[in-house]
Amino acid sequence: MMLGTVFCNFSEYSVDIMNRSSKWTSPLYALFFVLSGAELDLGVFRYPAIVLIGVVYILARCLGKYYGARLSSSLMHCNETVRKYLGITLFPQAGVALGMVVTAQALGEEMGSMVRNIILFSVLVYELAGPQLTRIALTKAGEIQAGADDAKNRARFEKKAKIA
Repeated sequence: MMLGTVFCNFSEYSVDIMNRSSKWTSPLYALFFVLSGAELDLGVFRYPAIVLIGVVYILARCLGKYYGARLSSSLMHCNETVRKYLGITLFPQAGVALGMVVTAQALGEEMGSMVRNIILFSVLVYELAGPQLTRIALTKAGEIQAGADDAKNRARFEKKAKIA
């Protein structure tokens, strides 16, 4: 990430290279998440204690992100909209959590497997719910509006509902 940041801010070729690389980054992201998800063993969630640990982990992580962003934005004297919605937009950021999976392997087979599955399941939750929560937060913050395509799509379904 640091190399990319330096490259994009100091290279005169960064725009051209970023435009060219955008064609193959989506398949790489998909492959990354498919391979990460392949390691998730849903069988471990038949144990209530593991489910409870997973739920506590998800809630603690989300609360930490929300209140950490709220405190930081307050200290920086950001407006109330930023304070209220910034933390929510951080929920789907799961890169560090996936890095923890690698570290968990050092705990041994049994413990490492449990930690790996909890983290992978939490990433699944974040990546399923996070983008929708981010969109809602950005819409409520006034940073984005429903696009014309969204409005057309909703109107199409509303017409179908009225007919039925």
